[in-house]
Amino acid sequence: MGLSYAVHAYAWTTSWSNATLDLIDHVKSLGFDLIEIPLMELELIDPDAIRQRLERVGLRVVTSTAISESTDITSGDDDVRRSGIKYLKGCVEATAAMGGESFSGVIYSAIGRKIDGIPGPKYWENSATALKEVAAYAAELGITLGIEPINRYESFLINTCEQGLRLIDMIGAPNVKLHLDAYHMNIEEDEFYAPTMQAAGKLCHFHLSESHRGTPGTGTVDWRAIYQALADQNYHGVVGLESFNNVSDAMRAATCVWRLMAPSSDHLLSHGLTYLRDLEREIYSATD
Repeated sequence: MGLSYAVHAYAWTTSWSNATLDLIDHVKSLGFDLIEIPLMELELIDPDAIRQRLERVGLRVVTSTAISESTDITSGDDDVRRSGIKYLKGCVEATAAMGGESFSGVIYSAIGRKIDGIPGPKYWENSATALKEVAAYAAELGITLGIEPINRYESFLINTCEQGLRLIDMIGAPNVKLHLDAYHMNIEEDEFYAPTMQAAGKLCHFHLSESHRGTPGTGTVDWRAIYQALADQNYHGVVGLESFNNVSDAMRAATCVWRLMAPSSDHLLSHGLTYLRDLEREIYSATD
């Protein structure tokens, strides 16, 4: 059994609605196993329509999000924390309704928020307490939550695998796992093999993002180290291409990709998928 490859819808669009349902068919035609649907605009999500299209096409789904300052569960404001818990539970409900089993991302603190000083224990405690409640609800619906460490410019709380595992331990729920991302690891980790191995047994998703967000295999990410670590821990779960291209004003604003990374998003993804699947076959077969 090999890895299951997802692709993030941000390769084409920054906003998901029924107007983008045809992307499900397109993702299937490119050879992916799953589509990753962003839930930042939860009010536009139609889980029933998504589920019907997924079932018709024969594609699976994972979901992700990044909470904002209005839903920041680390906030000292009780109303903001409650709003965040409500939003995250809504994401869990939507994921289950569309037939997914995993919801992950920057679900632990507001993306892009800056604070004064070093984040003290209260930030961690607020996040863990809120996510305990969300995790209990997710468990009832059969959903795994994934904590995604991201770089220092986008999160003040969790930048490394070690920090992500610390929060998971504080939450103490078996359905809360780790979601790694090679782009962020390239900034924050000293290497790729050791932190990927550190996640063994706790990993639920891995964003296969190149150092410049372009085609995997064309930047500085050590893909061999990542795949060797995945093979050494006998990981056969979901991985996903999260690659962006300069295709629209909205995409530039959302991803800070200001130059053309490939002739088209399809070109970027198809070449990246071929490169990564070839690498998987080589390394996993030598490890078995």
